[in-house]
Amino acid sequence: MTTQDKEATITQLFKDVERLVNQEEYTKALRSLDKILQSNPEDKDALHCKVVSYIRLGKYQNALDILHKNFSDFDKLKSEEAYCLYRLNKFDELLNLLRKNKSGNNSELNLRHLEAQMAYKTEDYNTSIEIYYALLQEANKNDDVYNDILTNFNAAKAALLFSDGHLDEKYAMTDSLNTYELAYNTACTYIGQKDYKKAEKLFNMAKNICKKSLLSEDYTEDKIEIELGTINTQLGYVYQLQGRISEAIEIYQNILKAKGMDTTVSAIASNNLVAAKKDSELFDSARKLRIASSKHLDTKLFRGQKRVIAMNEALLSLYMHKYAACQDSARKLLQIYPENDDLYLLIASTSYLQKKINKSISDLQEFAKLKPESLHINFALMQLQLITSNPNNALETFEKYLLTIKEDKERYKPGYVGLLVWLYEQSGMHEKAIKTLEDAGTFWKNNSSSSESTLILKQTAAFKIKTGHYQEAAQYYEQLVKVDPLDTQAIAGLVSAYSHYDIEKAEQYESSLPEVNSGEGTVPMDIDVDSIERIVPGVKKSYYKKTDAKIDRPSQKTHKKKKKRKPLLPKSYDPSIPPDPERWIPKRERSSFKAKGKRKQQLMKGGSQGTAVAGGGIGGTGSANIGKSAVSENQATATAQSTQSQQPPPKPKSGDNKNKKKKKKGNKW
Repeated sequence: MTTQDKEATITQLFKDVERLVNQEEYTKALRSLDKILQSNPEDKDALHCKVVSYIRLGKYQNALDILHKNFSDFDKLKSEEAYCLYRLNKFDELLNLLRKNKSGNNSELNLRHLEAQMAYKTEDYNTSIEIYYALLQEANKNDDVYNDILTNFNAAKAALLFSDGHLDEKYAMTDSLNTYELAYNTACTYIGQKDYKKAEKLFNMAKNICKKSLLSEDYTEDKIEIELGTINTQLGYVYQLQGRISEAIEIYQNILKAKGMDTTVSAIASNNLVAAKKDSELFDSARKLRIASSKHLDTKLFRGQKRVIAMNEALLSLYMHKYAACQDSARKLLQIYPENDDLYLLIASTSYLQKKINKSISDLQEFAKLKPESLHINFALMQLQLITSNPNNALETFEKYLLTIKEDKERYKPGYVGLLVWLYEQSGMHEKAIKTLEDAGTFWKNNSSSSESTLILKQTAAFKIKTGHYQEAAQYYEQLVKVDPLDTQAIAGLVSAYSHYDIEKAEQYESSLPEVNSGEGTVPMDIDVDSIERIVPGVKKSYYKKTDAKIDRPSQKTHKKKKKRKPLLPKSYDPSIPPDPERWIPKRERSSFKAKGKRKQQLMKGGSQGTAVAGGGIGGTGSANIGKSAVSENQATATAQSTQSQQPPPKPKSGDNKNKKKKKKGNKW
């Protein structure tokens, strides 16, 4: 073959490659490229096309091998190499490549985009947001690249808010929602901000935009359902967060029924469905979690998602009373996720549910030493200590936790102050309780936050009344009334405090309280005061006997009407025909019974074994009917006696005496 023929053949092969790539027939394109490389193994254009074909087929390692072998010093394909490293999760190599190739050429845009994606994948959301924000400032808003960057920018913001991070105000941009990807990611941002109504609205908008665009491209209904799987999963999650569990379960079940659904979407839907069902259908939940925790999903799920699925597996073991398996899983997960305090509570729960409360307390005490700043661990320990009637130990635990809080604003939160005062009171330390309230009141009085200061003042005043310091309580309530003259709670407290030592002032402030009548917006007068006094917080209503109701109402004995059961009658029953009087007697003893064959001969000779025979049967022993004859005699005697006791004795007749004498003569023989 001449040189011209070879060139013509290679030219034709390149045309075939171009045609096949446009038709997305990458496997066939690789065959044509191999033919080109057989004649010239160093053809850079053919190698470049082969790298792109491998990337389109998802064979990133094959593409990377060609790049490292044939393009080690070729800067033009650094974007392809970086993308392969990103898809293979080789983030350390990717980071080194990005640092070496920072320049002012046009390829830097792609590399920076990949750097932002890598930061997002490694859950470094702040870095990802910074890079995307800088790229948005440089990109042209009319380009398609701008929408891609904006979509990923919103995804990074949503992920930061999901992970309880703080979003800088300058990144809170008002974005256009002209694509369903933008609407979807913006909705995820609202989930992170706990604005579920707006998130639901945007998810429905994303569904409508996506449906219209896919229908215009002639997608079938099944393919559209698969494409909407991600949006529907998040919509179900929003329903679940709003307490609309049945709607969320229905969405998850429809997603899992669809054929060809993405494995990542199926895994998340399975996990959320298990969380929605909680402790019901446990075996089905175990099967679904096995799908969600499959190994081939490790590279597709984020670290937080994998942690939640693993946590749910451990919780499922707890629900199924597999306490040893639950403990083992929780301890293994602590090595991977040491920051997750809920795993410590899971270990303590296994002992508590086995009624080993002391073991649970000792475990939590060890965990509190490891993580003294953990709110979850310390409060769980306090709860168990209070359950076991140890308020002093609970107070000690809470004081240790408060020492770990460095900011006074956090330490003097009204909730913390109220709990600390209550624990002091339970332990009999009233002076410390008063001092705690005074210190908190002084702190909030000197700060700008008026709501916290008001709450602390109310707690202090109420505690002063409770401990009998009425004048001091009145002073605190006076401060509250000066701040808000319409605060009825403060006015009522002031009246209560003055009523113990200054009746005139109490009456003066009482006049400013709203009237108690049955009008609209006021306190109704038809309140059963006695029933309110009987209600004690924390005690079940069933413990109280309703004695007052019995006293007020006249005692009337109400007899419940007994329901008469309908008689069971045979199907052939005819009410016009009287029943057989011998229906309770065995058939062979009825008067209408006629024996046949050998049975007739036996009865003629004296009856069968077990029947009553005059004289006691053969030989006069009566062995087969001793018990029956004795019972029948006793029953006859008892019947006669009972009849005599109920009726007056009859007058003797002359004929009776004669019969008796004849019987005596007969007996003498």
